[in-house]
Amino acid sequence: MRKYWIVLSTLLLALLVFVFVLPWAQVAAQQAAGGVKVTPSTVTRVVLVKINPGQRPLFDQDMMDNMIPIYDEEKKAGTLANYEIYNNVTTNGPNDWSVGIALTYPNYATLDTLGERNDPITLKHYGSVEKRQAAADHRNQITTVVSSRLQRTIRYSKQATGSN
Repeated sequence: MRKYWIVLSTLLLALLVFVFVLPWAQVAAQQAAGGVKVTPSTVTRVVLVKINPGQRPLFDQDMMDNMIPIYDEEKKAGTLANYEIYNNVTTNGPNDWSVGIALTYPNYATLDTLGERNDPITLKHYGSVEKRQAAADHRNQITTVVSSRLQRTIRYSKQATGSN
């Protein structure tokens, strides 16, 4: 019976060390590594699209008539913090991307309710679910998505000595 209690006590002690000491040791190691603090910030979806040959005027018109007004409304609603659109000026070949669209959201939590919060905005813009779907189908005919990435902005700063 005594061996049982010794084994149980040892396991309990190991668990307490793991729960309480290990996280503290990791924080101490991070602070000792130069006092650098890394703070996560906004979340950006970067979509790289290839505009199909001869479709640039249609793409530009769609951006002006549909996408930019929707992005502006999403900014007003607070679901979109910012957006930027880029041209690729150094292509690597015929299948490379033509335009990059960066949609910046305030944080990850915004993505959890993005569809339900933006649905009324897009429905108001297009007038119906069918028209919205037709516009998306048309967009898929004039462009090809080359890449879509989610990235998190981080900020570096000096950590004050003695703080957590």
